[in-house]
Order: sequence, then structure tokens, then C-alpha cells
Amino acid sequence: MAKLVNCKACDKEIAKGVKKCPNCGKDQRSFVMRHKIISFIGIIVILGGIGSALGGGSDEASTEVSGESNKEAKEETAYSLNDTVALKKTEVTVTNFEERDEVGVSGVSKQASDGGTLVAIQYTIKNTSEEPVGAFSMPTVSLVNEKGTKFDSDIDATSNYAVETDVDNSKIMSDLNPDITVTDVKVFEVSKEKFESGKWFILVDGKQKVALK
Repeated sequence: MAKLVNCKACDKEIAKGVKKCPNCGKDQRSFVMRHKIISFIGIIVILGGIGSALGGGSDEASTEVSGESNKEAKEETAYSLNDTVALKKTEVTVTNFEERDEVGVSGVSKQASDGGTLVAIQYTIKNTSEEPVGAFSMPTVSLVNEKGTKFDSDIDATSNYAVETDVDNSKIMSDLNPDITVTDVKVFEVSKEKFESGKWFILVDGKQKVALK
């Protein structure tokens, strides 16, 4: 005796395996069996999409790793004195560096503190854009050691060094107009022992390093 099942439409008992219900005429086959070609194409498309997704993820991961490696390599690469550091709107060039125990002129000078040394630099900034660069948009300059510790300039020592060298024509509150180059100075006070024994850099705009020693 044939096994009976219920019709998917009218719920009447019919023989298992029949294609259509003899009562209501409803096709009893599944969608895959009724549309074999369409189902086959759909499966191929789905498998292809999965393969592309997996492949794309792999490429993305590889690109990310490659990008991180390039970033690390870029961070480890330092400019030298007199090299031009190109930024978005300006160019910065560290032109001179010296280690001093004192900066300034007679009556207007600053001596290094006990255990310290004065690291004095001169650098130029050129506006390479087509628009003025405001005072608050000028690139920053800091001193950093090989561990990445950042040191800001000593204001008093910087002022005294500017008087001594007489090369500072930087913009304090004015715009730097296109194609104009100005010279600025900075003096940093750090540990004499650590400065003489380690590697030190000028960090331009928080991005690019210029090696001092």
C-alpha cells in the first residue's frame, strides 16, 4: 500500500511522490524541483558571492597590513638638516642646529639649568599654497627623543636666541602669504646626559621627523 501524505494546499490525503494533487491540482514538488535551472543558477551566484567576499576580505586585510607596514616605515624615516619637509600648505626646512650652555647676548641671556643643555635650532617656513596661512595654522615644531617623548620650546631661551642670531622674522599674529618664506628659531632645554647619549629629532607638525643626532 502506497504511503499517504497530506496535500500542501487542500490537506487531503494523497499518495506520496505524486506531482499534482488529484483533488485540487496543486503541484506537490518543491521550488527547487519545479525550477531546476533557476535554482542551479541561484546556487552558482551565491557560491560566487561567498567566494568574492572571502577573497575581498583577504585583500582588504592584506592592504591593511601593507598600509600599516608602510606607515611604520614612513615614521621610521627621518629627514636630515636642510631637507625640505613638504606639508599640505607649507614647507619646513631645519637649517641649523647647535647645543649650547647659554644663549643670548650680554645682559639678555639664558643659561642652561643644572644638568640641562640648550638645543637651539633655526628653520624656515614657506607658504606653498595659493592662500594665506593664518598664525594659528602655522606648522608646529617640537623636540622628540628616540622614545617619542615630546618637548616644547623654552620661551625665555628662544627669545634670547632670537636676539642673539637676529634671523627671526617669523609671523607672530600675521598671515603668511603665498610664496613667502620666513625664518624662525626655537630653543629646547633637556637633560644634557640624555641628549648626548641618545637620538634626537625635530618633530614637524606632529608628523615628520628631522634627525639632529
